Amino acid sequence: MVGRRKESNFIPSVGNFSVQYNFNSASAAASILSDPQYLGYPLHVEPQWSKDFTPAAVFVGAMLGMLGMGRLGDTLGRTRAMQVTLSFTVLGAVIPALAFGSSGSIYGTVLLGRLLLGVGVGGIYPLSAVSSAEGCEDASEKGKHVAQAFFFQSVGVLAPYLVAMLLLTVISSPSPAPWVPELQFRLLFALGAAPALLVLVASFSAHDSEEFAAEQHRGRSRRGFDHQVVKTLIGTAGCWFLYDLAFYGTTIFTPTILERLCITGDRLPSGHCEQTLLQTSRQSALISAMGIPGSLLAVLVADRLGCKRLNSYGFILLSVSFALLALAWHLAPDAHAWHFVLFCLVTLLLNWGPNLGTYVLPALCFPAAIRSTCHGLSSTGGKVGAVVGTLIFDPISESSMGIPGVLWIQCVTCVLGAVVSMAMLKHDWDSPEMVGLIEDAAGV
Repeated sequence: MVGRRKESNFIPSVGNFSVQYNFNSASAAASILSDPQYLGYPLHVEPQWSKDFTPAAVFVGAMLGMLGMGRLGDTLGRTRAMQVTLSFTVLGAVIPALAFGSSGSIYGTVLLGRLLLGVGVGGIYPLSAVSSAEGCEDASEKGKHVAQAFFFQSVGVLAPYLVAMLLLTVISSPSPAPWVPELQFRLLFALGAAPALLVLVASFSAHDSEEFAAEQHRGRSRRGFDHQVVKTLIGTAGCWFLYDLAFYGTTIFTPTILERLCITGDRLPSGHCEQTLLQTSRQSALISAMGIPGSLLAVLVADRLGCKRLNSYGFILLSVSFALLALAWHLAPDAHAWHFVLFCLVTLLLNWGPNLGTYVLPALCFPAAIRSTCHGLSSTGGKVGAVVGTLIFDPISESSMGIPGVLWIQCVTCVLGAVVSMAMLKHDWDSPEMVGLIEDAAGV
């Protein structure tokens, strides 16, 4: 094997940070727009159509970005495709910050911005992963290189809530005034353009890897999807689908656990937990920070376990933790402290194992000529799982099955994830077999 060069992970790392900052900043900004506490009335009342369609617009945009930009990365090149997708990200962050007019106009502008943003951040997924993999010539180090870049997504999840806390503290007036929340929500959206703009500028001095250039020169971009590629793609997309399905089920019972504990709010005589926007941001930051140790631990053990085992072990541990929480919820409904401990365990494991494995593996196990396309298809499978999760788990939680029903379905989903990982993902990316596969694809 020749060459041990590693290119900078700056563009993939900051790109991953941008993905999660922009995905999560909308919820904080929407809270500022519709919060009635500061002014005594909402700055702009959110119409029902906005509540129904804005989250869906982000998912639709993300799937379009994953598919379209992933394919563009294999035809136009990684660097140029990254410039296109980052341009969408910058536009998607800036447009909501410039919204004006009636409530309908403002939320319509936000919806348009979120759709464009979805295309941008969706495209960053495959392009940042394959760019990071191809930026490392040592085949045995590629997976670790991608994992290190992916870690910054966990930091991106936390960042918007820290920014919201800063804005809510620093921007104020002697008496409540509409300009305060106006400025806060606009800055929260607009700051999402900063990391994307930084990466966009840096990308103009970047270039595609020698590995990808060699594949393009040999004309392999016209190669079809053979049986092995299709089988592996089913495995990577299937694992991502099942992971995101389980992940989004967690959003159903998280508010209930936090309401019961009232970590940062004030308990009213009625038993309800009342929170200010600042308290809500602190709570969200605390919950988001729980994921960082899980992501860091995944990066540290990834080169020893490999993606197949990381996925399999992670899904198995998640199924056990969901089962324990379901039993605790059913058998000890008033044991709120135990519920929170198990919730922390679930949060840590959701950021370990398949969270990393589903992202890294598609960047390694496909030929360079179709690698970006395959990663885009795999990540789209995850977004389909997210959509299914948001649609099915809320009605289930409201039925006679309740939250325990959601948890048991998540448990079974994770068992299926472990089965798919073991049956369909044949290569650990730190094994000699995977190293050989990568080197063959690169023509070493």
